[in-house]
Amino acid sequence: MDALQEKRYISKKETADFLIGLSGQNMVYSLIGASFFTYFMTDIAMFPAAVVSVLLIVMKVWDGVNDPIVGSFIDRHTFKNGEKLRPFLKYTPLPVSVFTVLLFLVFSTAEDLLWLRVSYFVIIYICWDLAYTVQDVAVWGITAMASPNSNERDRFVQWARTIGSCLFGVLSTVIPMVLEMIANAKGFSMALVTLVFAVIFGLGGAMLSYRCYKTQERVCVNLTDRQSSLAESFSLLFKNKMLLLVTLSNLFGSLGFGASLVTYFFKYEIPGDFLGNNALSGIIGALGLTTLYFALTTVPSFIGMMLADKLKKWLGGYVNVLILIQIVNIIVRVIAYFVGFEGKRLWIAMLIIGIGSLPSGASSIAQTSIFCDSIDYMEWKTGKRTEGITFSVQTSFTKISSGITSGLATLALSILGYRAIDNAQVYVGTQTAMFDKWIWPLVILTPAIASVLYIIPLLFIRYNKEKRAIVESDLKARRLGEKESGLSPYVTQK
Repeated sequence: MDALQEKRYISKKETADFLIGLSGQNMVYSLIGASFFTYFMTDIAMFPAAVVSVLLIVMKVWDGVNDPIVGSFIDRHTFKNGEKLRPFLKYTPLPVSVFTVLLFLVFSTAEDLLWLRVSYFVIIYICWDLAYTVQDVAVWGITAMASPNSNERDRFVQWARTIGSCLFGVLSTVIPMVLEMIANAKGFSMALVTLVFAVIFGLGGAMLSYRCYKTQERVCVNLTDRQSSLAESFSLLFKNKMLLLVTLSNLFGSLGFGASLVTYFFKYEIPGDFLGNNALSGIIGALGLTTLYFALTTVPSFIGMMLADKLKKWLGGYVNVLILIQIVNIIVRVIAYFVGFEGKRLWIAMLIIGIGSLPSGASSIAQTSIFCDSIDYMEWKTGKRTEGITFSVQTSFTKISSGITSGLATLALSILGYRAIDNAQVYVGTQTAMFDKWIWPLVILTPAIASVLYIIPLLFIRYNKEKRAIVESDLKARRLGEKESGLSPYVTQK
């Protein structure tokens, strides 16, 4: 093994600082990036479902335009100290925290002020998104620059994705349940409790994310040419086939919008005594049951995070890991659908989905590793590193996918004749017959259909471990001024 691969660059303290900062960032995103945000808009801020659908589409169109521009700017800009990403990690936490709190401020639910509330919401979201995008691109972009040792980088990414995903998964499911329980037990309004939680987790989390600034940049951007224009950045983007194919898979995955309807399913289809006739069931509402559902169906995925590296070795690469995850998801969801949700069957259905989620935790680790590989490949092929545009596309399409999922979910609610009902004693039987008929198949089967589509682009990725070894060897030689293999177009065209 060559010296570059043997040497380790990232200290334990640096890793710990990054993971703490990443945890803070996920505290913020747990309020906005999960299905609770859609529920907040429809049932707490009381925006009509049709309005929410339009809002989500508009916001995600903004994401699609904003994020790649931010990424291109980052790739074309270097600070006076020679760093590319670290300073962004220092200056973005404060604006992220302020706009997060303002985003959850519900100043009125009156219908005649709807236009004003919508305008306020869109403006604050645009400001929040711009600040968060710069931070998120820098956070994940620096994982590709923390070490020139790809094996060490993969381990760093695995820890980052594991800790980040675990915390996001826990907070995004527990926060809504605790929030609703406090509101029910104390008689506070959901809007007030939500704002308090936004201050605690939004402000506190954003300040904690400052710790990511401790991470060092060790892949010197001055060794490669920088893009000279936005047009060149986008031309490089369209040459990165690995990135484009994984991104296309994620877009297909967003069609599984039924996962965003789980809260509505529990609120209007599952009786209040589902957990038994006791005091606890009186304060655990739809958000609490949603937390229970996601706990049973996603907690096993944490095992997949810890086994990500082994799965990669067993299956011959992370692309095959992603394909396996989707195949398992298809099988278990079809089985769960036919099991049904009447009575105790719902417990069985949730258990089946939970078992099927075992390998899914490796998904985010696999994708980030593939993106890092694509950055190395683009440097090998063109002489230019693209951390900014690559991870801005990841950020952009993560949010676009989330918007598509939420937008389709709220559109489906509108088509099914859904209307939010507040402070009722009994919710079961209060929605339309169409809602009652279709909510279960939408919740369970749309993610399975999305998984079928997700697999297709992955079949066209042709980056194996032999190709990766050539790229790493040539990049090492290039940085040391030594002779390369001669296979790189960048070298042959010079």
